[in-house]
Amino acid sequence: MTRLPVARLLVLLVPVALVGLCARAYYTPDEPREASLVVAMAQQADRALPELAGRTFAEKPPLLYWLGGASVAAFGPAPAAARLPNLLYLLSAALAIGALVARVAGAGAGFAAGIAAATMLQLYQVLIWLATDAPLVAGVALALCGASVGLSAGDSRACRRGYLVMHLGLAIAFFAKGFAGWLVPGAAWLTVVVLERRWRECLRVELWAGVPLVLAAIGGWVAWVAARADGAESLKVLFWYNLVGRVVPLAAPAELAYASGHGNSPGKYLIELPLYLLPWTALALAALRRVPRGLRRRDAEGTVWRLAVGAIALPSLLLSLAATARGVYYAPAALGFAMLVGLYVGSAGAALDRLDRIAWRASGVLIAAAAAVVGLLDALVAFAPASHAAFATTLGAAGAATALVAAWLALTPRSGGAAALPRLAGAAALVLSLAIAPLYLAINDWLSLERLAARIDAAAGPAPLLLLDPDETTLALAELYLPHAARTVLHSSSSDDGGRAGGVAALAPRTRALWLVPARSRWDAGAWLRFLGYQPGGVPPPPAVIVPAGLGAVQSECVLQRPGGRAFALLAPVGEQPAAGTVCR
Repeated sequence: MTRLPVARLLVLLVPVALVGLCARAYYTPDEPREASLVVAMAQQADRALPELAGRTFAEKPPLLYWLGGASVAAFGPAPAAARLPNLLYLLSAALAIGALVARVAGAGAGFAAGIAAATMLQLYQVLIWLATDAPLVAGVALALCGASVGLSAGDSRACRRGYLVMHLGLAIAFFAKGFAGWLVPGAAWLTVVVLERRWRECLRVELWAGVPLVLAAIGGWVAWVAARADGAESLKVLFWYNLVGRVVPLAAPAELAYASGHGNSPGKYLIELPLYLLPWTALALAALRRVPRGLRRRDAEGTVWRLAVGAIALPSLLLSLAATARGVYYAPAALGFAMLVGLYVGSAGAALDRLDRIAWRASGVLIAAAAAVVGLLDALVAFAPASHAAFATTLGAAGAATALVAAWLALTPRSGGAAALPRLAGAAALVLSLAIAPLYLAINDWLSLERLAARIDAAAGPAPLLLLDPDETTLALAELYLPHAARTVLHSSSSDDGGRAGGVAALAPRTRALWLVPARSRWDAGAWLRFLGYQPGGVPPPPAVIVPAGLGAVQSECVLQRPGGRAFALLAPVGEQPAAGTVCR
């Protein structure tokens, strides 16, 4: 057994993780809603399920909200505190996949698998994002690692330890995403059993030793939810609408018709797969060439090849047939490609053919291209004529310089093949840490919902602020940054929720309503260049506001837009003058 080079992995991945977790505001989609749920969980008396704007949110099990809520309770509601558990998720996933591969293919192979598991584009995005997919990926990685040990252990004790780790991973995956979290590890384990014809594995005592613990944990939580006043409906949302309803269309209330959003299309995942695997796409393709050879092996390494193929093949097929599709859904299956990359690095050695050499060169080119894109964006933002912040300019220039160093490292490895991996890994880590950090900090000024909420609060002045037909992000904005507006919701006559809300409400005198303007004005490249000051002409105006019906005589008093994104209108009764000191900008 070869030990994983943990120290080398941590030196590269901890900075990557800390920048991705601590240098960003909450980005849409999903993060603002998840942040609101995390903060609510930190304050709730009953923590079986989180609440959004005072209503039970039963879309996912609560692991993300439990751990995030504990972090917020300890360190405050800042984005870095809410995301702090993601550091555990990212390192757990990388180290578990790395250890799995190192155990059978060597330290270099394990290092490659661990790097790929944390820096492949889809896995990187998921693991730094405040969403339930991050703990899911960590749980799946632990389950795959434990399954590998259990399937290839030489004695009963090691087998039992492996399968207990597998069950721990399955429990984490369930409490992150429900039973859907078992798809990838279950398919991977079953693939090994079928291809190796190890039917007796299903009857091993060691395999079933951890099942009572997992069932007890799940059963205890389900009983906790069921005991609530809304328990039966919450369980139906969790295990019917949100699980089955994402695979096939169901007769469900409009807000629970999950099959109607994020529609799937034939070949979607196959078409997008090269993007998911960046910057390691070329090595993943090279690894796929070695799959037939790996499947023919009859040793422990062959078992891991089969486990990796099982993590990819059946889940990819089932995800392609589902009614809904998003890139983040593919992240657990992408761990299989991280395993393949590690196994390829371990088996390739120095005997490289022409296609292998092309794959390694292409990997360097892809990392250098990523560095060039990040460096160019750093420079564009840092030296924008509309910017006058010396610190931001200095930071952006440093980021662009770091990107140049990363590109040089990626394009000038001292040798080909696996010996080039440390250089490529270092280049990728530089891009995702020091080079991208200034870009995140600049984007925060544009995407920050906290800043937008402050503008809304200033524009509304002392008037009571109501929410009109809010979506989940608007509710989250109010919960996080406009607490006085979070509990009062109006519904217009055009709202699908009007009947549920008890009819149409009119806007009372001396009040304001915050309304998300339905028409979105997506900026093109020219608009962004004008925003940064590189071109004259000014930025596009906010979208036109057509006041919704059913609120009585109201007017649009103010429109506030986030650059290139959502715009909110402040609606006031007709004839009322803005309060003294009210600012709309």
